[in-house]
Order: sequence, then structure tokens, then C-alpha cells
Amino acid sequence: MMVIAIVLLVMLSPDNFSRDSTSIEFGSLTVKVTGFASDSGNCRFALNNSEEIYEREDSVFIGKILPIKNREVTITIDSLIYGTYAVKVFHDENSNGKLDSDMLGIPSEKYGFSNNASGWFGPPSWEKSRFMFNEKEMTIEITVD
Repeated sequence: MMVIAIVLLVMLSPDNFSRDSTSIEFGSLTVKVTGFASDSGNCRFALNNSEEIYEREDSVFIGKILPIKNREVTITIDSLIYGTYAVKVFHDENSNGKLDSDMLGIPSEKYGFSNNASGWFGPPSWEKSRFMFNEKEMTIEITVD
């Protein structure tokens, strides 16, 4: 009887249960945006965490309106969960909240994407812009054109 009790205690020990090997990890992402023609207006910043959100114009994972200083912007996002992300930015020179364009639909304000990705006849795809965030501290740079 004593042997059965000892075997049960050993089997039910917390060390014998499988542990969750998918622990969530967080880090700090810094995004530096350069190439602004002036400090006027502001920088509209969007961090997206999925293709569905990236492709929408009315939704973002994290969105910010940032002041431009010395023709650049730097933002740090702390406690960001490791994963796949993409960044979109544009220079809202007249602070009207939208990316202005000409009569043909060609943007008249500078914009940029993570990986400095570009697209033909529209924004680059999620595949071109996405990046893997998996470091305690990571910095990416974007140049607006």
C-alpha cells in the first residue's frame, strides 16, 4: 500500500506535468523615420499585426500622430509581443488627417513602409512590408519618399 502511495505522489508531482513551452515574450521596438522635407505638420504612424489590418484603411493595431523634429521621427513601443508586424507612415504636412493625392490618385505627401518596401499602383503588399519582431530590443528605419 505504501508503494502505491509513493508512486501516486511521484506521478502527481508538478514536475511531471508538461509545462507550457509557448511562453509569451515581449520586447522593445524602435522605429526611426527619416526623409521628411520639413518639420511642418505631423507623422501619421501605423503598426499592424496582421495582413487583414494592414490592408484596411480604417483600422490599425497601434496608431500614433507624432511631431516631426529635425526632419525625423523616432518612436519606441515597449512591451510589444514577439510576432510579425508591418509599419506604414506618412507626412501629414497640412495636418488634415489623410494622405493627400493629386487628381490621378498619386500621393502628394511623402509616405513609407517597413523594409522601405514599395509597390506599383498602390501600397506594397503585406509580404513586402512585414518583418519578424523577435528581439528584446530592435530598431527599424524607414525613409519616406
